[in-house]
Amino acid sequence: MNATSRFAKRAAAAAALSLLVLGSGIASAQDGPKFTLGGTTYTKWLWGTQRDQGALYNFTTVPGEGYGDNGQGTEIELFVNAKVSRAVEVKARLHSRFNQNFWTNFGGFGDPTGGQDCTGGGCGEFDPRSNQYVKLRGLNITLTPGYSWVDTISIGANDFGMFDPYVIGRLRYIDRDNASGLLLQGSAASKAFTWDLTRISLPRLWAGPFFNTGKFHASDAAYGLQMRYASGSLFDVGAIAQYVSDQEVDTRDINFDDGQDTRFRFKNSVVGFKAGVHPGSKFDARAAVYISRSSTSDTIASGDTTPDGQYFTDINKYSPVPIGHRSDWSGRVNFDLNDPFGIGLSFKIEGFRIGADYVSVMAARRESDVLLTEGKDATFALTGPSNGNYGIFGGNKTRIGYGGWDGNAQQVATINVDNDFTDFDEPLAETAIGWQGVTIVPQMVIGGLDLAAELSLIGYDTNWQAWGDASRSIFQTPYPGQDLDSGVGHFRSAYAPFQDKKTTIAALNGKYVIEVGKGIDVFAKLKTIQETDKRLNGAEFLPYVAGDCPGGGVACRNQQRFYSANNSTSGLYGNPSVITVTNPNGTTSTGYQWKPFDSISDDDRDLSYFMFNLGGGYQLTNDLYGSLMYAHYKADLKDGNSAFQAYRLHELASGDHSKNQLVLKFRYTLGGVSECGFEYQYNWGTFTPDFGGGYVTQYASAETSRNVGVPVGSPGFAGRFGGWNSLLQRDFTQNRLKAFIKVQF
Repeated sequence: MNATSRFAKRAAAAAALSLLVLGSGIASAQDGPKFTLGGTTYTKWLWGTQRDQGALYNFTTVPGEGYGDNGQGTEIELFVNAKVSRAVEVKARLHSRFNQNFWTNFGGFGDPTGGQDCTGGGCGEFDPRSNQYVKLRGLNITLTPGYSWVDTISIGANDFGMFDPYVIGRLRYIDRDNASGLLLQGSAASKAFTWDLTRISLPRLWAGPFFNTGKFHASDAAYGLQMRYASGSLFDVGAIAQYVSDQEVDTRDINFDDGQDTRFRFKNSVVGFKAGVHPGSKFDARAAVYISRSSTSDTIASGDTTPDGQYFTDINKYSPVPIGHRSDWSGRVNFDLNDPFGIGLSFKIEGFRIGADYVSVMAARRESDVLLTEGKDATFALTGPSNGNYGIFGGNKTRIGYGGWDGNAQQVATINVDNDFTDFDEPLAETAIGWQGVTIVPQMVIGGLDLAAELSLIGYDTNWQAWGDASRSIFQTPYPGQDLDSGVGHFRSAYAPFQDKKTTIAALNGKYVIEVGKGIDVFAKLKTIQETDKRLNGAEFLPYVAGDCPGGGVACRNQQRFYSANNSTSGLYGNPSVITVTNPNGTTSTGYQWKPFDSISDDDRDLSYFMFNLGGGYQLTNDLYGSLMYAHYKADLKDGNSAFQAYRLHELASGDHSKNQLVLKFRYTLGGVSECGFEYQYNWGTFTPDFGGGYVTQYASAETSRNVGVPVGSPGFAGRFGGWNSLLQRDFTQNRLKAFIKVQF
């Protein structure tokens, strides 16, 4: 065979082999795994007159985390999806950190020396809050094995939104991949019956007493089972159960030869039952009831942060759950009447109760609104007039700012409320623990006019004296105070030592389209809240005997009054000293530093609240929609007097609050852009304090002026903890802006 022939045969063989491989490759590409890669970029611009730059978020309460209203930043998240086979799918999310990733950090190298103060990105690339590294945020494997007894098996990250916000709630959007666990889902009877079974590794950051799950966390878990049966569209029934186990190593077990024993630190169980009846388009009814039990250990391993015993030892304690052994129930009944009279008038009615001792540590912390009512307005969300925290102390600058958050608050069935890492244009969550009452929402359509009203009558299961157990000291309580209930409102204040409270909410919302051009959307709202809280309402709970402080410059005798054996409120409401003050005109005044707590009316709270807004929106171009709104808020608040002092620590808010907002919004739609928005706010108003009488007015020293930012010589008084309470009318203004663009690819 000549060389030419041999070459021709080899070439033919190579060509055949290439065709075989190529053909095999094509078949493999058709039948083998499918891999997709996508992502989202999000860019945000914040500007505000608070001049904070601790982070690219307006608000957080997390220790060591910053907050800010100025800066620009970009984040990216990458979504990886691999369809390995018909039975196996893998998903992962990679995400850059957004907290302090300012453009000014210049790629994460803002401080190459690695400063010690990380607030504002000062640690540069050496701190995960300010570098631009991408990290794994979640990985999930989903199996669809084709078995008759299970539809899917999920292993890894999940937001667990398929459960119930009263029991196991959806994880908030920034944490949706942080939780991981096992999830089995199945069905029967042509999917009329469905079930979900899960084991979730317990989040060690917040899912236990004192916002942690102790030292030994690897085996801590929440277990959940949910079942639902729907008979067509006529009715459905369901049940859900959850058990949380937080374990610690038992240090009493000193024999390591057989391993080490564990003992419980915290456990929590919830059982719920739900039913719905849907006979037709005119009527719909739903009901649900939940029963919870929770326990913290009586004693715990040395060095753990859980207290030794079943009670906190102060009224100002922070924890996402009460301690001790607690049991309670929650429930709601809903009726929807859809235009029953044929005149465009419909009704939504809800009766509800969320018990004071209802505990579900895995309940939704935000992202869910468990009640029909609008609740409070989010613009008043913290204790002080400027939305500050503990404003009686120097250096306590407000965080979210005077304007607060936009819109209404959403209610959640836990005190473990999460509003961290939010901006002013995002919803605010507030605890509804202890709420019970009824809400009626009539809705009516009259031509182009849409009307919706609300009437809510709310009482409280937390109405009690001395935390509901007068045999104990008020400093010995199972309930975390968590900012208590001072100010116009507070999002996580569920418990107080003394409460006798009721609330009435009434609102009317309207929207009308004026047929001019592309149509002008006109909207308006009126809302009132009337709320009273007598707080301490029994003379036996007054701190001192009658006449203990006789006045006239005579010192108090400090003769304690006891409401039970060795228990008095004098440790909370201590008597004032007699002081002499030189007035600006050169005269002197002698009297008490603050009013003695000698009347059950000294801590009474009475809120008369009114707000309205009026605005309009227009489709300016095919891509651009704009709106302008004016809102006015007025809160006449009597929040105790100088004898009460807002539980000693908080900034007093008793007085007249008048707040205004001018809000400009734009929404831009462009092909390829998922979301693009802009909001500018101008907030202005006044606070005129009214702390009652019975004390001598003091005047700010140079040191007080430096500490709390009031003019030298301005009137006020120094309270029990030395914090300054100004008597000046305060004028507030706040400008803030947020612009963002989100692109999915």
